[in-house]
Parts: sequence; C-alpha cells; structure tokens
Amino acid sequence: MEVDTSYYRDPGGRLFRRWGDVTPDGFRFTVKFPRDLLDPKQELDAEGVERFLANAAQLGPKLGPILLQFPPWFRPRVGSGFLDRLLDRLDPTHRYAVELRAREWFEGERWSELGRQLRDRRMALAWSYLTYVEVPPERTTDFAYLRFIGDHTTVPAEFHGEVRLDRSAELARWARVLQEALNELGTAFAFFNNHFQGFAPDSVNLFRRTLGLEPVRFAPSDPTLDAAIDRSASEGGGSGSDPTA
Repeated sequence: MEVDTSYYRDPGGRLFRRWGDVTPDGFRFTVKFPRDLLDPKQELDAEGVERFLANAAQLGPKLGPILLQFPPWFRPRVGSGFLDRLLDRLDPTHRYAVELRAREWFEGERWSELGRQLRDRRMALAWSYLTYVEVPPERTTDFAYLRFIGDHTTVPAEFHGEVRLDRSAELARWARVLQEALNELGTAFAFFNNHFQGFAPDSVNLFRRTLGLEPVRFAPSDPTLDAAIDRSASEGGGSGSDPTA
C-alpha cells in the first residue's frame, strides 16, 4: 500500500506503529515524504527530515520504499541544489524512490548527473506514467517503483468507480519494460490511482493479466481492521492510499 496521507502531514510515530500493528505479517507500506520537507523555496529542514524518517521507521519490517514526490514546477533551475542537499540527509538504511515530473530533469547533462546521483545512493527513479512527461525507465538500484498516475482531467473524480479509458497499450509497454528489468532487479512495486483509467483495482488486475499473473481477488472490508484504521485516522490523520499491483 502506498500511503498518501503522509504527503500532507507527518502521521507521527504512534500512528505509524498502529498501522503496523493492525496489518498482517508480510504487509508492506510505502510512504510519501511530507511535501513541506520537499519545498526548495524553504531552507532544508534537517530536523524535520530526521523526525519523519524516525517516525516512519516505527513500521518496522513493514516499511517499504519511501517516495519523494516532487511537483511539476520542481525543475533543475530551482531544485538541483536542494535535491542534492536533501538526498545527502536521508538515512541510507531505508529504501527511497524519487519522482520528478518536469522534463528538464531528463535532458542532457542534468539527466546524466541525476542518474549518477541515484545510482551512487542506491535510490530508485520512480517510473511514473504521466500524460505530460515521458519518464525514462532507468534502473538505478535493485528495485523498480512504478506509478500509473495519468492526470486529473482525462478521468475526473466524479467519473471514478469503473474503467473509463482503454490504456492497454500503455500497460503492455510497461509490462515489457518491467519483465526485462526483473531479469536484473529483485523486486518491483507498482501502484495505480483512479485517474489512470477510472478504477484503480481493475487497473491492477489488468496489469497483472498483462504480466501473466493471476488477478487479485479484492476481499470485502474487514470490520475490525476498518474500525482500527478509523480510530487511528481520527487521532492523527487519514490513511489515504493507492492500490498496488
């Protein structure tokens, strides 16, 4: 599960620990870095970075990669120095994926330098499907991190709930990329949101079928788990997430 809530607010160590307690063995959370710590217009908050990582670590073995999701306006001209300083502050005992949404990061010398930085730090470049930028599927560590996002206008939120677009060609293309990458990589994380086609759970199973995998049977809600998550949300913020493949 990719946790969206932490992008808007650090949930705190107690809530992270609760999530770990109420989920089954083998469950994995990938969590988003708080956006307040990703703003190049502010001084790097080293204490905030350290605090968030310590809080996320309360998930213990259920903590997967930590996603640094930068907005489209985060470009090399304003963000290169900030990105360098931030990556240097990250605890190397965790796994990270870096998502960049401006095409300038993937051009010329800046792209060569970015790839080197990620490989040296063993961090993944998030392979994000976006309608306005082509992210190269560069392998920079031992796992892949895919995000099928789309955009917020093609399938507006009021039309979510069923598949509205045929994106089978895009799924087939990324399935080929992933299958080739897995010859070298040990693990892949893949996530969908509703804006990709209209209904993320169906997109998950379409992608799994494209990969030759059995579809996931999405179980009905567990009242006990739902109640525990609701209590956690009321105490420290919600637990928004994207389904995973």
